Order: sequence, then C-alpha cells, then structure tokens
Amino acid sequence: MKRTKMFALVFSLVAGLGFSETVENIIKVFTDLDRVPDYCFSTILIDNIEKNGKVEHMEVKQYGGGSNGLKNTVFNFISPSSAKNTRILQAEKVGRADDRWIYLPDLRQTRRIPMGDRYKSFVGTELTYNDMTIRKVDEDKNELVAENEEITVNGKKYNCWKVKSTPLKHNDVEYGYRISWFDQKTYVPVKIEFYDKKNASKVIKLYECEKLEMVKGSTGIEYPLRRSNMFTNMITGRKSRIMVKDFKFDEKISDTYFTQNWLQTGKAK
Repeated sequence: MKRTKMFALVFSLVAGLGFSETVENIIKVFTDLDRVPDYCFSTILIDNIEKNGKVEHMEVKQYGGGSNGLKNTVFNFISPSSAKNTRILQAEKVGRADDRWIYLPDLRQTRRIPMGDRYKSFVGTELTYNDMTIRKVDEDKNELVAENEEITVNGKKYNCWKVKSTPLKHNDVEYGYRISWFDQKTYVPVKIEFYDKKNASKVIKLYECEKLEMVKGSTGIEYPLRRSNMFTNMITGRKSRIMVKDFKFDEKISDTYFTQNWLQTGKAK
C-alpha cells in the first residue's frame, strides 16, 4: 500500500498550521520506499557541460523494480558511442551497502564496483555513484537548521526545511557534510550543497532541481518526479544536467533485467 502521499499531506497541513516538523519525519518521508514506484522505466538525457560551453550529450535507459521491499535499478547507455552498451546494476541490500556492478563492453567484462570507487564519477558525469542512490536514514546525523526558509531555484520559489546531514562514515563519501533544502509540499530536496572534508566552509558541488512535478503511474498513484536536475562542480565549473524524457511507473518489468546476465547481454526475458 502506498502510504507516503497521505503522510506527506498530513505533515504539510500540520506544518502549515504553525507546528514544527521534526527532521526525523522529513528524512523518513523522503526516503520511504512507498515514494518509489514498484516498477519504473525512463529515458534519461544527460548533458555534460564544460566550463567553455562545450556540451556532450548522453542517453540512458533506466529500469527499476524489485521484491521483498528492496529496489534494484539498471542503467543501459545508448549514446555516445564511447559509452554505448555500458550497463550498470544497483541492488539494494539490508543492513549493508548496496551492491553495484558494471559491464564494460570494450573489455566484455562485468565487475563489481568496490566501495572505494563509489565517490568517483558516474560514467564521466558530475554525479558520483553515491549520487545515484538515496542515502538511508541511519547513514547520517541529520539536524534541522531552519524550519521555514524560502529559496528560488530556476525561477521557482519554494518554502523549505533546511537540513544539515553529516555522514557517520566519512570514508564512504566524497564530502564532509551537505546542506539540503526540502520542499515542504513534496518533501523532495530542491537544492543541496556539498561541503569539502578539509575546509568546512567550502562548497565543492551544488545540486539544483530545475523542474519538479507530481506525476501519475499506471495505477493512478502520484509520485514527485524531478524532471530536470543540475549538478555543478564548484571547483572546475563543469556541469551535468539530467533530464527525464519519458517514463512509465508501476508497469511490471521482468526481474531478469536485474541480473548479471542482462548486464552482459542487454537482453531480458
């Protein structure tokens, strides 16, 4: 049963009446599995934008699904030619870090992505492998910095909760801590600043949600969808824009997508 939509509505009404929301509830609603469709398919367009304005275009097919309350995601790179047929599998685990596997077509090999590589670039973008998953509640120390702060992202105003999140295991991530602005209507972070490990006042990466909307899956359930997203490397000036071109939610996908056989062949039964 999808409960989060109702939870978010109740929490939003309570906040609107002047009662304080707790940081635990904010993070719980955002990370709750009920916010994720049971199955999803989308076409993702990525623009890697150099500081001089040069743009590299990428197209990726994404499939998501799972069982027993766990979610698996696979990515299949369609273009450019240098990345074509690169495929990545992320498998959620209970009580430990998620598994990640990558198929490298040039080598015709599938290998596990070690923990030490998860803060590195996701196939040449300004995202890391860590950015591709939502951190679990117990992985961070979360503090509510401001209860109601208005910010503008890409011309749209949001009333937000401002939250500071400090990883409990610093070696697992590439930053010291992050500051997130959670939209009070959807509980989605519309802006995140990532701070340097050595210089706590220095922002090394900026995330901004350029377009956020509520969409319906095939069952009629609504989900918050971040249609356009920008990651900016504050050190180099390089950017990656991630856009969702099309999507299908809650239409069953074969479990064979989430296997190493699919990684190697790109074929699902």
